[in-house]
Amino acid sequence: MPSSSETTRRSFLIGGATAVGSAALSFPRPALAQGERPDIVIAVQGLRDGHEPIEAISNIGMRVVNAMYDTLFYRDFLGAADGSGTKILPGLATGIERVDPRTVRIKLRDDVVFHNGKPMTARDVAFSFGEERFFGESPLTPRAVYFRPALESVTALDGNTVEFVTKDPDFAMEKRLASWIAWVVPEEDFRTKGFEGFNLQPVGTGPYKQKELIRGDRIILEANDDYWRGRPTARTISFVVVPETATRVAGLISGEYDIVCALAPDSLPLIERYDNVDGRGAQIENTHLIVHNQVGPLADARVRRAMHLSIDRERLNQALWAGLAGVPNGFQLPMQGPAYDADRPAYRQDIAEAKRLLSEAGYSGEPISYRTLNDYYVNSVAAAQAMQQWWQEAGLNVEIEIKENWGQVLDDGLMTRNWSNGFPVADPVAPLTTDWHAGSTVQTTYGWNAPEEFNGLLDTIRVSPNGPDRTAAFQRALTIWDDEAPGTPLYRPYELYGVRKSIGWRPVTFEWMDLRPHNLTF
Repeated sequence: MPSSSETTRRSFLIGGATAVGSAALSFPRPALAQGERPDIVIAVQGLRDGHEPIEAISNIGMRVVNAMYDTLFYRDFLGAADGSGTKILPGLATGIERVDPRTVRIKLRDDVVFHNGKPMTARDVAFSFGEERFFGESPLTPRAVYFRPALESVTALDGNTVEFVTKDPDFAMEKRLASWIAWVVPEEDFRTKGFEGFNLQPVGTGPYKQKELIRGDRIILEANDDYWRGRPTARTISFVVVPETATRVAGLISGEYDIVCALAPDSLPLIERYDNVDGRGAQIENTHLIVHNQVGPLADARVRRAMHLSIDRERLNQALWAGLAGVPNGFQLPMQGPAYDADRPAYRQDIAEAKRLLSEAGYSGEPISYRTLNDYYVNSVAAAQAMQQWWQEAGLNVEIEIKENWGQVLDDGLMTRNWSNGFPVADPVAPLTTDWHAGSTVQTTYGWNAPEEFNGLLDTIRVSPNGPDRTAAFQRALTIWDDEAPGTPLYRPYELYGVRKSIGWRPVTFEWMDLRPHNLTF
């Protein structure tokens, strides 16, 4: 059910972009000489202020850092037609050996150089994941505290062998080392510059290296012609901040931009009117959701559950995502492997049950504030407005507060806010054991007193290999999570890009862009 503000936004998109596009068709880009590499411009809704790889983890940061860094192993997303492949292939590491349930050893390639021309060594890898930078009490990269696995030691055994030891058994290490935590940095360069310096002048092993960063405006990457996987196909790639969706679409049509990111599906009809551009996308391994600070009426699980049951996710999907988003059947995704239950029922709306729960809880209309940014997550405001109507129908008094920045969202008085959870590892270990465990913000700062059984099940998921016991623990944890409702999944978003048709590039089911030579052709 699009709101009046959503209708206005759509009208502006069509009116504004059509005018620019029609005028701009008379100004085609000049043809490239044979063998000349193009300069590519990608319009994005925002950029991080720096690109130390762990610090930059976010939906706006990962698309950039994935072009600048490589991971030890490589998940072959493009091995599946829809970009959802899960096979793990060699990356900076050529192989992995499991020594025991807590220990793995990896062998490194010997032909990899950093952007500064220095060879990558086992010491660089050990530093990248070691106690000082990554898993200590006060790591040099502060945000590593949030993302790290439970490491005990990371040791360079010789010039091309690194040993990882975890505190408990961790049978997902190969997948972790192919994920968003596994980018490698050069030890000497990092130490010399310090965290802040490296964040502004990053050095990796990826196909592109930083040429220029203008905070809040753009980052220009240039080809790393010594790239171990082959010569990059673009000369430069510029990520340019263009906050308004309509302006990004207009720039794509006019030829100002080659790729534009973070589009809503209502952009597709306009894009399809032009022969030189098209829309490409995929459902990403992420869930847009709501998270509750358990204060006031939200301290009662029945009220949280009523909020959950009031939402018609399929109507949100059809109205806001043109049916392209995914309605989840539990807080799980198929790429999590054998623990995923395809027969688990999809989330459904049940206003009558929501009303019953509210009556049982003794809820009498106390205000509940819902905070969101203005479409930091695509369609978040329109979704909030639709949900507000359903909550009112159930008897919930929810007031929407649109904030300017995350500091305001997280400020005192927070009750409910929107969020997203990525599924960074093709395994049940995330996001339950990474975002909802006993030491997480939800269980500490947000006051969710999770049942002891739930926390124990997360421990089982974390330390066990795939098998019936792990599957049973995962599915039981999902049931408890739904009953407690510390969060409310909405949908699996559809990441839509506008792309010049002359560019050979495929999106994957994740929040990063693969711009390596095998997936960027002209």
